This record gives sequence, C-alpha cells and structure tokens, in this order.
Amino acid sequence: MPKPFIGVRWWLGAAFAVVAATSTAIVVSQFSDRSEQAFRNHGEELALHDAQTAARQNVTPATLDHVASKLQGNVRLELLSPAGAPASASPLEREAVSSAAGGENFAKGTSDGETFVAAIPYHGQILVAVSAQPATAEAIDTVNGEALRAGVIAGVIGVIVGLLFAQLIALRLRRLTVATEAIAHGDFETPLRYRFRDEFGLLAHSFDRMRRQLRRSFRRLEAERDRLRLLLERLHEGVLTIDQDLVVHFANTEARRILGGRLREGDELPEPWQSFGLRDFAQGLFDERASVRQVHVTPDEQHAYGLVGIPSQPDTDWALLVVDDLTEQERRELAEREFVSNAAHELRTPLTTIIGAVEVLQAGAKEDPAERDRFLGHIEREAGRLARLARAMLTLARAHSGQEPPRVEAVELAPLLRDVAAGLQPHEGVAVDVEVADGLAVEANRDLLEQALRNLGENAAKHTARGSVVLRAYGGGSTVTIEVEDSGPGMSPEVQRHVFDRFYRGERDAHGFGLGLAIVRESVRTLGARIELDSSPGQGTVFRILLAPARVREKVPAA
Repeated sequence: MPKPFIGVRWWLGAAFAVVAATSTAIVVSQFSDRSEQAFRNHGEELALHDAQTAARQNVTPATLDHVASKLQGNVRLELLSPAGAPASASPLEREAVSSAAGGENFAKGTSDGETFVAAIPYHGQILVAVSAQPATAEAIDTVNGEALRAGVIAGVIGVIVGLLFAQLIALRLRRLTVATEAIAHGDFETPLRYRFRDEFGLLAHSFDRMRRQLRRSFRRLEAERDRLRLLLERLHEGVLTIDQDLVVHFANTEARRILGGRLREGDELPEPWQSFGLRDFAQGLFDERASVRQVHVTPDEQHAYGLVGIPSQPDTDWALLVVDDLTEQERRELAEREFVSNAAHELRTPLTTIIGAVEVLQAGAKEDPAERDRFLGHIEREAGRLARLARAMLTLARAHSGQEPPRVEAVELAPLLRDVAAGLQPHEGVAVDVEVADGLAVEANRDLLEQALRNLGENAAKHTARGSVVLRAYGGGSTVTIEVEDSGPGMSPEVQRHVFDRFYRGERDAHGFGLGLAIVRESVRTLGARIELDSSPGQGTVFRILLAPARVREKVPAA
C-alpha cells in the first residue's frame, strides 16, 4: 500500500507553528514570572519598610494603631512574642514570627498578592506589619492576562507567518516539480525562472542549465536518429524493430514492401508467409538465451528471402529483424548457371567442328583443293560464330558497366544499313531489302549502332522462313527512325514483355543465348536513344530505334 502524500507546505507549516508556539510559551512564561516576581518584591519591600518605620517610632502595644494609621496604605501592626504567634494568626504570620525569632527580617506575600507580611525583631519581641496591597494583586493579574493574550497573538502570527513561508517554499519546489515533469514528457523548451539568488535560486539555476544541456543532447540525438532513419530508408534490405508484444516501432520502405504494403508504427508484426511463422521467429528473439538467428525463407517457387534476427539486449526492450529479398539474386545466379552451361555447349560445337576440320586437313584433305576449300569454309564459319559470341558478351559487359563512354559522331545510315544487309544469311527465298535516303545521318557511336542493327538483322533473318527482311530509315522532325521489319511468326505478348531481358530465350529461340536483344537494348540505352517493338502472332515483327539526327556543320567561307 503506497504511503499517503503529505505536502511540504503542511509539515513545514506545522513545524513552524510548533516552533512559534513553543517559543512564545517560553517567552510569555519567563516574562510573566519575572513581572510577577518584580511586583512581589516591591510589595515585600513596602511591607518591610512599614515594619521598620514603625520600629523607628518606638511603637508600643498602646500606640500600634496610632502608628499604623500614619503609615501609607492599609497596614496593621502587631507585637508578638518570639515564642510563637497566637492560634488566630494566619500561616503566613506564624511563618514570619518563626523566621524573625531567629534574628532575621522576614517579608512575604500571599499567593494572590493581596496581602504582604513583614516581621522584624523588636526589643525582645517580634514586630509584625500586615500590609493589604490590592493594587499589587491587580497588577499581577493584569500582567499575567496581558502576557497570555500577547503569547496567543504572537503564536497565531508565528503560525500564519510559518504557513506563508512554507507555502512560498512549497511554491518554489512546485515550480521545480513542474519543470521536472515537463522534461520527463520531453519538453526541453520551457525555461525555469528564478528571482532570488538563494539556495533555491542556485538550485533552479543549476536545474535550468541541466535542461539546456539535455536539450542540446536530445537535439543531437534527434539529428542522429533522423540521419539513421534516412540511412535505413535507403538500404536495400528491410529493417524492422519490434517490442515484446510484437508491435512494430520502425519499418523502412523495403520492409514494408516485402511484408505487405502499409506497415506503420504501432501495427502488429504480420504473418506474410504461410510456410514460415515470422511471429514465432520474432518471439524467440526475446528469450534470455537467444542469439543471432539467420534463416532462408522460400515461401513459394517465385520468391526467396534471407531473414536475420538480432535479439533484444538486457538494457533494451526491442529486437531487430533484417529481411533481404534474394529473389532476383537467386534468379540471376540461376540464369548465370544456365548461361555458363549453354555457352559451354555452344562453344564446344564450333570448337569441335574446327578441330575436326583441322584434323581432316592434316590427314591429307589439304592436298585436294575442293576438300580443302570446303573444310576451310567450315573453319571460317565456325570461327566467325565464335567471334560473334565473344563480341556479344564483351559488348554487353562494357555497355552494362559503362566502362567505355561511347564516342559520338555523325554516322551515315545508307552505307551502314547496306553493310548490315550484306552480312545477313537469310533463309532460301527470303529477300533482304534496304530503304534509306542517301545523306541521312544520325549522332551516334558507329560500333554500338552497327552491333545493335546486326543483332536485329540476324534475329529477323533467323526467324523469317519466307517473305522478306527490310532495313529502313527515315527522318521526321527532330527524330530519325531506323526500322528492322520481318515477315516472321511474330511474338506473343508474354514474349514481348521479356524479349529484352538478359539470357531470355523465347518460344522461337530455344537454342540461342538470349543475349542478342539484350545487347541491342544496352547499346541503344548507351546511345541515349529509344527502342520500340511492334509485333503480334502471325503478323511479323518491327523493331524501331529512335535517334537524334546529325547536326549540320556549316563550312566557314575563306576570307
């Protein structure tokens, strides 16, 4: 059960009140006692003076009343025997006689101060003066009453002043409390003002300096947090932080993409894969003996992910998940393995043909001119095939990496298209036509443009069994268009979506490398041009390359 809260203004005010009341009581008591004693001393002196005055006048039993009448105040004189006072005498008178019988003067008043008795030795007897002093009694009562009232008033004032001071101290402490609560809620902008340079003022000054230092520190932390968040947003891996309740506190763009779109702070960790329990994996990261965990997740045949879990630390309540999309990487690795396998197979065929032709020539066929020319033709054809394959791979690598920026020049299209057409080997009965106006030129790199056109021409000639292959070029405004058109079987929409992908082999190109059109795309992209495809099944195919025309440089006339 929590202890009840008692404000400092209450217990400090109570402490002030107790101190004030105690001090007042002590002062009033001392003042009252001293004042009363002073009045009693004065009354005793008056009574003793009356007795001594009467003794100087040689008072006798016969003259007691006469002498008493001459004294000031209401005084009664008596001559008593030292043996003791009569039975009718008061206890104070008997005490006076007993003390004076010993040879000492005696003076004392009653408790209320109304009557004072004085006794002195007198010619073998005891002269007793009984003095009635109502004024002294009244003065004692007045002093005691006024002292009590003054004490009560002083005590009340002390309590009020104590409460005011306690309230003032509590108010200044409350300001510190409010400032502390503001900092606890993240508010570092509200200053703590102080007016008095006392201990509380120094405390407030130190506290405000701490607030400013915390504000600077938190601003630096916020800047580092924003910088870290920006860095995490740029990562290619998905990054998430989660708490023990599997609530997401941060997720970058890649994590939201992999795990399902609109994943925001405060959302529960989703279950994106049916074949793998992501929440169970994440829950295990909060075990006391948990360590870094790494798994490979393949939710289906089309996707693959690498998942790393970093457990929570003793001083933190969150864990970290890193998700890497391995789909493209594994797809590339598979494509590269297929490429190596296909390339090895394709390289082996021409090499086998070349080696076989060389062996036949060395065995004696070189002596027969007809056989020699036939086998040399085989070697030349297969060597050209090897050269084109090597050139295709080299061109693709250079274009993809951008190691060699292309050198741009004015390239005339008529001779270029005719050279490309002359190098094609179409099927029997297929015509190769060139349609271009003389003098039409573009700004391009000749080697890259020639490579792209040769690949397009060879692709068209390979897939056209009848009809024609047309290479044409024409200008229109700020663009020059080069077309390679064939009357082949055309392409389906599915093939058209992937025809420019690396290592892709469509339905009609099952035995190729899948590099020809990829080289075309990289070459055109490097030239800063654009390529278009127009095809449909059974209707042939048209590839268009759109280039910028060559700039005309006017000759400067001689002076």
